[in-house]
Amino acid sequence: MITTLFPRCLTTSIYIWTAYVTILHVNTIPSILVLTPILILATIGIFAYFRVVSTGPGTPSNFPDLRVYNLEDAKRGIELPPEYIAKRSFTLKKDGRYRLCQTCQVWKPDRCHHCSTCDKCILKMDHHCPWFAECIGFENQKYFVQFLIYCTAYSIVVLFFTSCELHYWFSGKQYEDELIDLMLLTVWILAIVITVSLIFFSSFSIYQLLKNQTTIEMYGMKREKRDLELLRGLEDAEVDNIFDLGSRRRNWESVMGESYMEWIFPIMTYRRVRNKHSKDEHGLYFDIRMDNRNHLLESADLQNRLLRRVTPRPSMETTEPLTNSFD
Repeated sequence: MITTLFPRCLTTSIYIWTAYVTILHVNTIPSILVLTPILILATIGIFAYFRVVSTGPGTPSNFPDLRVYNLEDAKRGIELPPEYIAKRSFTLKKDGRYRLCQTCQVWKPDRCHHCSTCDKCILKMDHHCPWFAECIGFENQKYFVQFLIYCTAYSIVVLFFTSCELHYWFSGKQYEDELIDLMLLTVWILAIVITVSLIFFSSFSIYQLLKNQTTIEMYGMKREKRDLELLRGLEDAEVDNIFDLGSRRRNWESVMGESYMEWIFPIMTYRRVRNKHSKDEHGLYFDIRMDNRNHLLESADLQNRLLRRVTPRPSMETTEPLTNSFD
């Protein structure tokens, strides 16, 4: 409970305290010019933060038809996942069977991984973020990216206002008559640290989003590239990301939505609202690049039909690399 509440209370407190100090202690700029951007950015930032937390990343355990009823039967290939998963799964075990989680006892869709901290499987898992005490996954990735953007903008604005006030204090030689405002100085230092950190992390997160690639997939592709270069003697081996839709805009829209309204505000995308009662847009399967689509769908369908006909055999819980070419 403490490990969950502490980072959430800390983040909220930092927002409220820095806003309070900036509004009340910056006197060289008209109050309305300080109050308006600070309140807007702080409010929408806190709202986006709690959207990330309250929405959660999504888990296959929420879908009853993904439950594995008999773990041993599933390992031997007697029990298989639902066909809507089987026909659109492109990441399999090394023995060609479908992925499952022995801890959660569920079938694992593409891009799904088990988080040891949350102790559950996460749909399209990106990473576990200690600042949220929550995983970032399919359901809350949009709100997470928006929070990073809002928080970066907020920290830049706070840094600007506090810098103006401190510059006025030093340039006016007020240090000869009065002590420096320690609260303002503390907020200024904090704003520098947070701004620099967030610019780098936000840039990295947006870069990953534009490639339609999660952090786990990035490390997986690096590992596969290294293995190819080592085992096959290849230099600069190319590892393809099958989830890259071919353009940065399409990759962006697949997460953030297709309209400016969806991009700006932490709301559910219209596409997800339209598919609320279907299996689409729930992180159970994903679109892939058109030049690979037909070939991979045919391969997945063939794999599904073969597995439903062949004699069951044991299966190890080893996952095929995420960029399997299915040659």
